[in-house]
Amino acid sequence: MHITGAPEDFDREIRATSSDVVYKNRWMTVREDKTIRQDGSTGIFGVVEKPDFALIVPYADGGFHLVQQYRYPVEGRYWEFPQGSWEERPDADPLDLAQGELAEETGSLPQR
Repeated sequence: MHITGAPEDFDREIRATSSDVVYKNRWMTVREDKTIRQDGSTGIFGVVEKPDFALIVPYADGGFHLVQQYRYPVEGRYWEFPQGSWEERPDADPLDLAQGELAEETGSLPQR
């Protein structure tokens, strides 16, 4: 962790003593960090790491447009803004990524 403007001897409130990847696929990595606090107490944190993504907030015809997605963990369909990442192209241009995700989730590109 790096905090801009913090003195070099800045002591973090919680520090990882070890880190293990417990699950990994092309969309995310889940790791478990064993931690220690300044008072000596220990704990565990689950950390989900995901690649950079684009969240698109489409506005047209006087309103915002959402897409409906089925979300398996909560067994339901929900309205949300289009979003996603290109796991195979993590260095993609953000505008290209946003346009690609919008096209994938809505079937059309925004009008410029």
